[in-house]
Amino acid sequence: MSEIETIQAYYAASLGKDGQITKTQRKILSAALALFAEKSYEEVGTREIADRAGVAEGTLFHNFTNKNGILKAIMQPIVQNILPAMLNDLDEAVLASKTQTLNAFVVALVTDRVKFVAQNRASLEVILSQFFNNAADRAAVLGMVSPSALQQAEVVMDRLKATGELVDWPNTMILQLLFSTLGGYLVKRVLYTETAPTDDETMIRYLSDFLVNGLSPRRMPLLLE
Repeated sequence: MSEIETIQAYYAASLGKDGQITKTQRKILSAALALFAEKSYEEVGTREIADRAGVAEGTLFHNFTNKNGILKAIMQPIVQNILPAMLNDLDEAVLASKTQTLNAFVVALVTDRVKFVAQNRASLEVILSQFFNNAADRAAVLGMVSPSALQQAEVVMDRLKATGELVDWPNTMILQLLFSTLGGYLVKRVLYTETAPTDDETMIRYLSDFLVNGLSPRRMPLLLE
């Protein structure tokens, strides 16, 4: 499985490499993302962000005008660069493996996705909230899978079909089913609070069992009347 880092760690590293962002702006943005993840965007005030960043509130307004300006400054690199890089890193780790069975492929993919959500749940809540409220960010998130990752996925799926491991459906349909299943899990896990959430290992088993049985050519096909 790939080495999964947190969105906040990626974000802090990216801010340090951006020569157009000042040291003060880096402190404000890092503090804001941490606070938004700990609480929520609505519950965090500009004074609290300024205190966490160690700057005056006036300095915060001088750099970002208001709290919404801070959120936009946070979201742009996350949506355009950081999240796609992290997700495609996970894809590459799964797709580059030499596993020859549908079970191994699905379990590896599901495990990476579940672990990624578990380690980044708070930050993903901030991102998904903006995803539903901002059309531009929504479009960017939906286009996050890189062409190279899709090409590798096509190779893996064709190989699994050739060995009789994968149902002979169009690859685009198989990908759609994978993405919708894992995407549905992500939204439920991040945005909906459960009194007794299912543990990660059990969820990996449920999702993997559902996908493997649904995509196996050895399953009982549905007969429509």
